[in-house]
Order: sequence, then structure tokens, then C-alpha cells
Amino acid sequence: MKDLVRYRAMESLCRQSAVFHPLESWRLLAEAEMWHHKAEEALERKDAPPTAPLSRTEPLGKTGMVSRPLEG
Repeated sequence: MKDLVRYRAMESLCRQSAVFHPLESWRLLAEAEMWHHKAEEALERKDAPPTAPLSRTEPLGKTGMVSRPLEG
């Protein structure tokens, strides 16, 4: 959540700076767009369902090997 607030603040700051620095507005607006996309990605991560961790008996990676449950 902190990241989302920071991304939105940076987007806003870049857009405001573009108004006061017209010669650099193209760069500042491009940077604002970058922060906007970062904020959207952070929202998508926040709304995504959590992934369940692998149990100790599921296949590991691409090797196809199966681990044995830990004893004791």
C-alpha cells in the first residue's frame, strides 16, 4: 500500500512539474506515465488472489522430481 501511495504521489508531482517547466514537459509527462503504470501494477498485485505455497510432496521445478515428506 505504501508503494501505491508513493507511485501516485510521484505521478502527480511529475504532472505538476510539467506545467511549470514547459521545455521539459515531454520528459516529465513520460515519467508521470511510467509512475501511473507502476501504480496500476501495484493495484493488480494487491487484488490478485494469493498463491498457495507448494506442499512438500508436489513436483519441484522442471525436473519432475518429487520430494519426500519430511519425517519427524
